[in-house]
Amino acid sequence: MKKVSSAAITAALLVGFGGLSVTAPAVAKKEEAPKGPVLSPAVRTPALAAQTELALPTPDLAKVEASLAAADAAAKTDDERYVVATMRLQLASKQIKALPAAQQSDAPLAKPLDDLIANPKTPRDKLGMYANYRAQVAYNAKQYAQAAAGWSKARELGYTDQDLLLNIARAKSEGGDVVGGMAVMQDAVKAEEAAGKKAPEPWYRYAISRLFKAGDMAGTDAWTRAWLGAYGTKENWRSAIYTFGFNGAGAKRLTDRQRVDLYRLMKASGSLAGAREWMDYAAYAKRIGLPNEAQTVITEGRTAKVILAVDAEADQVLREAKASIAADKPLATQEKLAAAAARGDLASQAGDAYLGAGNYAKAIEMYKLAISKGQIDLDPVNLHFGIALALSGNKADAQAAFAAVKTSPNSDIAKLWTTWLISPPTA
Repeated sequence: MKKVSSAAITAALLVGFGGLSVTAPAVAKKEEAPKGPVLSPAVRTPALAAQTELALPTPDLAKVEASLAAADAAAKTDDERYVVATMRLQLASKQIKALPAAQQSDAPLAKPLDDLIANPKTPRDKLGMYANYRAQVAYNAKQYAQAAAGWSKARELGYTDQDLLLNIARAKSEGGDVVGGMAVMQDAVKAEEAAGKKAPEPWYRYAISRLFKAGDMAGTDAWTRAWLGAYGTKENWRSAIYTFGFNGAGAKRLTDRQRVDLYRLMKASGSLAGAREWMDYAAYAKRIGLPNEAQTVITEGRTAKVILAVDAEADQVLREAKASIAADKPLATQEKLAAAAARGDLASQAGDAYLGAGNYAKAIEMYKLAISKGQIDLDPVNLHFGIALALSGNKADAQAAFAAVKTSPNSDIAKLWTTWLISPPTA
């Protein structure tokens, strides 16, 4: 969470002052109820002097401090302590504001805020505001548990602010309770949606970064999918896919075949961004035995003018892909062998070859055959079955195939593809 400056807090507090007068008589007439705080002369006189000085355009803050020290020493009742605490908060705000920005700290606000929150004479309609700012002071001091408790109290007291739930979530997370923080963050998102609004994008980014930092990949992936559903630009899709499968922990948990599934998603979502990514996609496809797909990627990359017409590396990948295609059994032959086999592995391989060649109808047919024959790992087959269905335009059946993928990381890749089906990328 971005630290809120002391100047911002003090400015907000200064706006909240007003309406407090220490000029009321110490003793009201018997037939009238006292108006405002009841003060003894020993408190009222220095408090009035402090109030008068604070009202000046350029008050002498040292004089105010001296007056409040005298009032503080004489204060005996909750009324008197309330008046002193209120004026000390105003004094601290002005003292902070008078300092150069680099020297400002909101720490001096802590005690008067604590005093006001604890005082039974503090008007209830101000308690929430004071609790909110006290929590902000605690957060800026990295006292995260105190900050979370303070914002929770502000909420209980009826204080309303768009970022209140978000602040609680961040304080909990920064204090080490990432699970609890993200549960509150989810409540914040739901509250925005219930109000007919979309939660701000930084909320999703914060949740993703905090969960990723904590090593919670399941949580990271879930929030990433939610983020893409709400803010699925092509740039965000690229960022999400790279974070998921090519950086940090994600890079270590995926096989080359699973990375090809992510490159396919990047291509489908229009988020392949540059010759290097197209070349890497082709290289991975060739490496896992899908030369047809490698050839297609190089050809389409050149058609899109992303890969240069004269590129030695691309030429080499293309030559090797063509050589592999020539050496392999024809796809029709692979299909016949798959149909005759007792197990589904040859049908799955034929489906992968057809998928790589862009023949989605045949790929779907082969994956269905593989699933019917069985005796195979169904997760990658259902994943590729779903991809073929998705790329053929059959969204409903694709979602069903993706839902059948049960084990991570294949299931996580399937969920990303499902997100793409439900919320296609925006420009």
